[in-house]
Amino acid sequence: MQFSLREVQKPEVSGSKVLIRVQAVGICGSDIHASTGDHPFMSFPIVLGHEAAGEVVETGPGANRLKPGDRVVLRPQQICGNCGPCKKGRYNICENLKVLGCQIDGACADYYAAEESLFYKIPDKLSFEEATLIEPLSVTVHAVNRAGIDLAEQNVVVMGAGTIGNLTAQAAKAKGAKKVILCDISDAKLDIARQCGIKDTINTKGKDLREILKGEDIAAAYESTASESALNDLIGAVPKGIPIVIIGVYEHPVKTNMAFVQDREYSLIGTLMYTEKDYLESIRMLEEDRIKPAPLITGRFPLDEIEKAFRHIHNNRATSQKVILTVGSTGK
Repeated sequence: MQFSLREVQKPEVSGSKVLIRVQAVGICGSDIHASTGDHPFMSFPIVLGHEAAGEVVETGPGANRLKPGDRVVLRPQQICGNCGPCKKGRYNICENLKVLGCQIDGACADYYAAEESLFYKIPDKLSFEEATLIEPLSVTVHAVNRAGIDLAEQNVVVMGAGTIGNLTAQAAKAKGAKKVILCDISDAKLDIARQCGIKDTINTKGKDLREILKGEDIAAAYESTASESALNDLIGAVPKGIPIVIIGVYEHPVKTNMAFVQDREYSLIGTLMYTEKDYLESIRMLEEDRIKPAPLITGRFPLDEIEKAFRHIHNNRATSQKVILTVGSTGK
């Protein structure tokens, strides 16, 4: 991917749209896949930026919930509202879904405008940088809920301690899970997870996952690595009959042992994005200090150094977690 910076006109607002002065944008794993040409669903050319937080500066005449000065985060979904999934309230899998920053231009800009319904006030205690993590946290809250079980006093396993895996573990813990086993091959990312309150972290490099999970009463499993080998290790190791939620975006088709899925009555469950309910739950978790976002932020770059930011991520895969593009002042 080649990056370019361009001068454009400030967006005009009409109807129920809201204009924000962007303060911070998180670089997502999807953005990283896109930068190498490996994301299966992204369109180019594109203005990136779907993990965005900023300050309202102007509202259209039809906007009635937000006002200038409000600190907000973006929910980057454009839906049709008319297809089967939308009519059932599952608009996160809208037949015509377009993700802002993926199929429609995103918020890597000084100013950004979108429908008022796509912005949510953020808690005063959160910095704009921390607020960018509301979007990925909502991904994981939705994923945790997709298992379809009450996690209270249950044990779960999460594969992958990247941002999504970390937040999946934190979300499961926030929803009452008794023990969350987080697996990765990066000591640095597992250390960040411990800073976030995840005690049971395991470096699985060179180890047999079956032995690691032996005797553990696992109620649900979450796969966030998008690694074929990790998926197969998981399917070969977890107890019979549990839900396995697939969170990672796989770049290529994978081979897996479907005989295990059939014979052991696993439920392989996909998960995509979130709904407003997941956003509100995520914001509430942060407001109540049940999620620790700060340790996840491992780098900051001004927007005009976006190419440098991506190069930093690619050169530091084992240690880099959430890298933030700062656009304005990122204070509270």
